[in-house]
Amino acid sequence: MNENTSGKRREWVKNAAIVFLAVMLALTFFSNTIMNYSLPEVATQYVQSGTITAKVRGTGNVEATDPYKVVAKESRVISSVAVKQGDTVEKDQVLYYLEDAESEELETAREELEELELNYMKQMFGSDISPEIIDKVSSGRTDNFNSYRAMVGDMDSRMQAAEERVKACQEALDALKLQSGISSNNNSVSTIPDELEQDAAKTDLANAQAAFERHKADRVAELTAAITEKQNQIKDLETLIQSAQSVAPPAGSSAGAGAGGSSGSTDLYKQRIDDVKAKQKALGELGVDSSAPISDWDNADEAKVKEWYNGLSWSAMSAEKQKECEAIYGEYRVAVDLLNDTVATLNQYGGGSQDQLGRLASLENELASLQAKLAEVNAITVDSSDSVQDAQNRLNTATRNITELQSAAKQSDVAYQNKIANAEAALANAQAVLELLKEERTSLTTDINAELDLSKINRDIAEKKEQIAKLEEKSMGAAITSPVAGTVTSLAYVAGETTVPEEEAAVIQVEGKGFTLSFSVTNEQARKVQVGDVAELQNAWYYEDVQAVLSAIKPDPESAGKSKLLEFQVTGAGVEAGQSLSLSVGQRSAEYELVVPNSAIREDNNGKFILIVVQKSSPIGNRYIASRIDVQELASDDNNTAISAGLYGYEYVITTSTKPVEAGQQVRLNE
Repeated sequence: MNENTSGKRREWVKNAAIVFLAVMLALTFFSNTIMNYSLPEVATQYVQSGTITAKVRGTGNVEATDPYKVVAKESRVISSVAVKQGDTVEKDQVLYYLEDAESEELETAREELEELELNYMKQMFGSDISPEIIDKVSSGRTDNFNSYRAMVGDMDSRMQAAEERVKACQEALDALKLQSGISSNNNSVSTIPDELEQDAAKTDLANAQAAFERHKADRVAELTAAITEKQNQIKDLETLIQSAQSVAPPAGSSAGAGAGGSSGSTDLYKQRIDDVKAKQKALGELGVDSSAPISDWDNADEAKVKEWYNGLSWSAMSAEKQKECEAIYGEYRVAVDLLNDTVATLNQYGGGSQDQLGRLASLENELASLQAKLAEVNAITVDSSDSVQDAQNRLNTATRNITELQSAAKQSDVAYQNKIANAEAALANAQAVLELLKEERTSLTTDINAELDLSKINRDIAEKKEQIAKLEEKSMGAAITSPVAGTVTSLAYVAGETTVPEEEAAVIQVEGKGFTLSFSVTNEQARKVQVGDVAELQNAWYYEDVQAVLSAIKPDPESAGKSKLLEFQVTGAGVEAGQSLSLSVGQRSAEYELVVPNSAIREDNNGKFILIVVQKSSPIGNRYIASRIDVQELASDDNNTAISAGLYGYEYVITTSTKPVEAGQQVRLNE
């Protein structure tokens, strides 16, 4: 029983393991299947070598090169159109037939002619024009520019000569008036220069006298003040001396007796001074230097006198002269001794010191000197001033000149009056001639202007008549013709419409001028082509011998610098303006080692790249992972791009996917 139980247990474990493994296998299978269906599905293509043809394609409308625009010259109704767009016409071939009718231009021209003729008549007979001018204009014999210039030049020369004659006569008259002293304004005796000099001299004299009086008054005031000051000083000093003398001994004392009485009196002192001065002056007359002032008296004066006395050449003197010298010297010695006694007495009894007495004498001398100067200043008169005298002399001279000039003018007045009268007559005659020439100049200018105006109107009338004749000729059986041979590219009018003057009626593509075509491309595409490249024409079998050559690469004005215009020169039969042509232009075909579809090229901030599929094996099957490969574009066409990258070739490159794919992401292949 134990063996049966153990066997059953082993069987159960075995069956459970089998069931578990089966369940796990089923779960693994379904999980992989579910995951695969959730992965992005990608389409791939081999990276392989191939041929790239880099072409730039575009479509544009054919335009005529330098077309000729036919314009209507007048407003007319179109009767019929003789050609249609695309027709080839010859020169002078009819494009439009016009209805027979007078145009608005013809009516306007007739009105303008009538206005011109009216103005011509008004100017001919309504203004002051000479019959000679009317005859010249009517007969068509008007002068030319050179004739007018010659006439005006001759008149200007005559006027210039007349003006110079008037100027010369005026200068001669002014010179005579200046010489004669007669003013051209009032004809009175002219003494203006000397009168001005006289007025200036009077002004200078008045100024000098005023200055002298001011200087004299200042000097008198100065001396008067100085005298007053000295008098006050003397008065003060005398008061001081008198105060000192009040202590002196009475007259008749022993001191006073030795001095000769009243030795305390200043009068005695002054008397003694005067005596010494008198004796010193007498000695001075004999040759003694007496220049030292007595007010500063000291022993030096006495020493000088002694020196003189001892130095005299007594032997050379006469006895009389010797006695005179001895007498004067003795008197001088007595006067000096008396003065010394007086001074000693005064000093002894307080009657004034020698310095005070000397100062008093000096002040009295200075006062006398100031009073003498004041008397001299008061004695000076205006006539003694040099500046006043000079001004008076100038005034006298100017007055004398005026008198002499007036005298001379009166003496020659008659002769100069005759000369001046003759000069005035010559001037009047010259001025009259000049005025006549001015009138002739004005008349000549008027005639020339009138002749020019009438001639202009006459020519305008003739031209207007010719215009009317041409318009009248065109009013019947008129047509608009082509001035050039070429192809009609556009017609502006249909039958029944009215033309507009000077507006485009038809456009003719001149023979041999060709056509142009242009279309816009990106700047990158423009770098792939160059001027001179020959373009290929799509559906070329439809056209005969059509060729398009790239003639210019220009900025596209509508793209703000983001694109270029490729302009082609188109030639060949069957090409018409307005046609739409598709062209391709670019490099020739070239072989490249690595070529991928254009849809495989991706780009992000790091540059351009492709995603290839990398296969990885697993216990339950193969997995496919997207891997990034950076690339560099070498060339491209409409379908493929040649690249440079780290590839060996024949890698699977992802071209499309059902969901966005990133590098490193697992994908599933499109079966």
